[in-house]
Amino acid sequence: MPTLLELTTTLHNLRRPWPIDWPGLPLVFERAWQQLALGQPRSGSRTHALQKFGQEVVRQVELDGARRHAQGAEPAYHNRLHIADTLVCMTYLIRACRALGIAGAAHAPTGALALAIMAGHDFLHPGGSNATPSEFEARAVSDLQPLMQSAGLHPVDRDLLSHCILATDPTRVKAFHVDIRTRSFDLTQRDCLAVLVQEADILASTLPKTQEGLTQALSREWAPTQPTAAERLLLPQNRLLFLEHAALFSSPAALKLGLDKVKGRQMSDIKNRLNQAA
Repeated sequence: MPTLLELTTTLHNLRRPWPIDWPGLPLVFERAWQQLALGQPRSGSRTHALQKFGQEVVRQVELDGARRHAQGAEPAYHNRLHIADTLVCMTYLIRACRALGIAGAAHAPTGALALAIMAGHDFLHPGGSNATPSEFEARAVSDLQPLMQSAGLHPVDRDLLSHCILATDPTRVKAFHVDIRTRSFDLTQRDCLAVLVQEADILASTLPKTQEGLTQALSREWAPTQPTAAERLLLPQNRLLFLEHAALFSSPAALKLGLDKVKGRQMSDIKNRLNQAA
């Protein structure tokens, strides 16, 4: 069973070379693929198509991010490091699912699909937040269609990928978690996979060692267009709201890793500090 200490160390190691000596998203994707022991899939298989798709997505994201970074325009939060974080977090969640014997977790296409989703979930993100429901998520799905077609993705996988990316809209997260509470967690069910995607998306922002830097990065990203919201992000009250209402963890993998306990300790600490300041 993987541990949060191992995950925290891996996320720390990602940050050491960022951004000057950054090794590139393609390498992060390759390492995640290796960690899940997905090997070299048979040509023409679902797993092979997902591998081709994921590789092309991270190649394009890396090129775009490097170009924007050189121009001083890469988003402070929705950048290549965020995609790398989510690939790593998904790898740990899938490994934990496998250790727990979760249905579908050991199936190669499931792991390949999970990595492909994280690679593309914020595809060429412009920075900032949605002005309309699912604005950036829907745009990512639309922009990824040619890559899905070129890779030869199975229609089922195209649908699953689109469904899970749209599910990362923050306004939709809670409904998914509520919905699966009465179900047996099964990664062959698309809403269970969507929950795992949502967890991977915000996991690094929940962990104590990485949350502060990520919150500050998101504040910098929002500052040009949403200065008031950017300032509020840095308040302890806002951190408490995030932990209570946005950092939701329902999968057996997340619970086994102890994320609810990590959240609980942070929430208690913030409440104590707020009470002392009152």
